[in-house]
Amino acid sequence: MMVEYLFLAIAIFLPFQFALNVGENIDLVTTRILVPAVFLMWLLRGFSRKKVWISDKAETWLILSFLFFSLISLWAGFGWAKGMRKMLYLLSLTPVYFVAADLLRNKDFQKKAVRAIWISGALSAAAGLFQFSLPFILGLEPTLKIWKELAPFFLGSAFGKLVTTNPSWLVNVSGETWMRAFGLFPDPHAFSLFASLCFFTALGYFVWEKNKKWKIFSGTSALLMILAIIFSFSRGAYLGVITGSLFFLAIFLKREGHLKKVFAAGVVLLVVSLVFLRGTVQNRLASTFNPKEGSNVERLKNWRQAAEAIRDYPLTGIGLGGYSSYIDPMAKERSSIYSHNMLLDITAETGILNGIIFLALVLAGIWRGVLSKNILGLGVASGIVCFLVHGVFDTPIWSPQVMMIFLVILAVGTNIDNLKFKNQNEK
Repeated sequence: MMVEYLFLAIAIFLPFQFALNVGENIDLVTTRILVPAVFLMWLLRGFSRKKVWISDKAETWLILSFLFFSLISLWAGFGWAKGMRKMLYLLSLTPVYFVAADLLRNKDFQKKAVRAIWISGALSAAAGLFQFSLPFILGLEPTLKIWKELAPFFLGSAFGKLVTTNPSWLVNVSGETWMRAFGLFPDPHAFSLFASLCFFTALGYFVWEKNKKWKIFSGTSALLMILAIIFSFSRGAYLGVITGSLFFLAIFLKREGHLKKVFAAGVVLLVVSLVFLRGTVQNRLASTFNPKEGSNVERLKNWRQAAEAIRDYPLTGIGLGGYSSYIDPMAKERSSIYSHNMLLDITAETGILNGIIFLALVLAGIWRGVLSKNILGLGVASGIVCFLVHGVFDTPIWSPQVMMIFLVILAVGTNIDNLKFKNQNEK
């Protein structure tokens, strides 16, 4: 049971990972140590039982293919060191999928793992809402100072310095400056996407659960996550959650034989959003579609640059980790230069085929969840839809917390038809 307990602990406390400064310019977050540790324990247990079980699902082969072509792309890389850094990052986190896919076959463990996901999201949201509220108590500048002092501990010395030098912690909407919710994450975008993935798992669990106590816990957690996402002021998160929610609602009502109510429900949701999300939030969302808005202009420029890189290096890409050097040959080893689009980033660095493979991985997770007869499968699928939409504006896979929870949710999806929850017998 040690493997199971460590796995659950890692999942629950993901929002509170901290970094070890093992060398100059080398930050190693605890997640990247604990995941290989639990993977090694899982392997040793499998060897002792003379059987290491690997899930024979499309997602498994797509993950392995993605790793293989990412490694191949290093041969065409602009910077071997940057590429190896990213490759080691992927190799340190992707094993969690294989562990989760195996552990989730145990019906007694399944419910615990699903609960761990949304509990983790709730803890993350609580930390983010606490951090968001501090400027109203201490003032904006003192709060910024506190979080800049905390950054090296949670993010690492080198990465923390990069984040605090170019922070995206503040937002100005309609002449007002707000400190966005981001908790202990480096930025509001990774924070909000992590919360979004956990939110849809909580949503599926809430609809499924019959036990009143756990229904209240999951519902309260979902509410906390939605509030945290709203106050992150991440437009990508807004669009992702709206799209994922409409996706969940449409499929759910169709299954229930109320397809005609989908449109009416969508209209009601839109009206409610317009009524309650006035002012700052509404203006922030509306600015997403303003082509003259500053960050939108810069993002469109980034997308064009990524498209040019794909045109010039279609097969192997410019090499994993080579994007910043392609855009700016003088870019430092740690750089904030990227295309602000998950699929464009992957394709530009590792080639068109690998971009298609990663897209297929995402779509496979969505499709498996939709086909599932378990409402939790729909929650999984809706979360991955949110992940895909949010990924149009950011590259979330390089956040350890987001990447790990995404892989765990994929593993949940591969076992969703085997989930034998007996909640009708619970009291």
